[in-house]
Amino acid sequence: MAAFFDRWGELATAVHGSTVVAAFSGGPDSSALLLALDACASRFAFRLRAVHVDHRLDEGSAGRAREARRIARRLGVALELRVALPKPPGSSGEEWARAERYRLLAAAARSAGAKAIVTAHHRLDQAETVLLRILFGSGPAGLGAMHPVSNRLDLPLLRPLLDLEPGRLRRYVAASGIRPVDDPTNRAPGPRRNFVRRRLLPLLVAETPDLGARLNRLAGAARGAERTVRRLLDEALEPRPGRRCCEIDTSALTRLPATLWPAALARLHSLAGAPYPPTRAARRELRRQFERRRGNGASVGCDCGDGWRWEESGGRLRVLLRPSFAGDQRTELLEEQVTE
Repeated sequence: MAAFFDRWGELATAVHGSTVVAAFSGGPDSSALLLALDACASRFAFRLRAVHVDHRLDEGSAGRAREARRIARRLGVALELRVALPKPPGSSGEEWARAERYRLLAAAARSAGAKAIVTAHHRLDQAETVLLRILFGSGPAGLGAMHPVSNRLDLPLLRPLLDLEPGRLRRYVAASGIRPVDDPTNRAPGPRRNFVRRRLLPLLVAETPDLGARLNRLAGAARGAERTVRRLLDEALEPRPGRRCCEIDTSALTRLPATLWPAALARLHSLAGAPYPPTRAARRELRRQFERRRGNGASVGCDCGDGWRWEESGGRLRVLLRPSFAGDQRTELLEEQVTE
């Protein structure tokens, strides 16, 4: 952990004298994370706060929350419990759980004045993510999978364990005498990640023992390629990001070859703070409107998913979050939370 902050010196400076929020399920991986963060908190002069998200997916979730509190108390780390909102009917349980987890972590970090959020994702998680992205046809940005440092929550999201094998983390926790929480939902047959983890990846590894390492190398190569594409697109588009919005000169986009439009529009979404790139259907509709405008001068504007919208006026194309979706106060009022 200390090596991670030594490598990212600007992060060590950012968290100095501040609070760092650690996502803490109580399982072996997050227990290793909390142990490591606690061990280096004094060196880097940050206050550590654990946040446990209870998704209420099964009857045992409350008991796991109590066990997580027990572990945090043993380490002398303050723990905050956040309870997820009910899953909307018809939505994907896996995607809902992920979105709720990050939303509640971000809310907890804001309320604590934290300068960073840290999660316990490791090498196997990364390999699983790359394999999932391959299965669903992701491009280079998707194949880059999880970044060691990102800013998807409007503050640094850190994954310092990405280079470590889960077995090493489990041995570290065992040596400390901590008994981590067992979460049976990680073995449930429904979620796609559990399918990859429990069935597909072991089958592939049996034939290609170093597959995990290969998938992690692929992620690193994709991130390198994506950085190059991002730099070139920024030079071509000269984007102007704002608070949940980003705009460019329309002509800068229309001069690009059509094959670069998906990457260009995804870049605008990223700079605006959108969690996902625009859908293929939205990209097609935007291009159709630009083609139509050539003939009759009609205005350009269309929704592009999850409350985001493209609007064009005065020769500027802007992606923005619609006002009805902006701000988290609307949902934060519904949160249930207990703070120790």
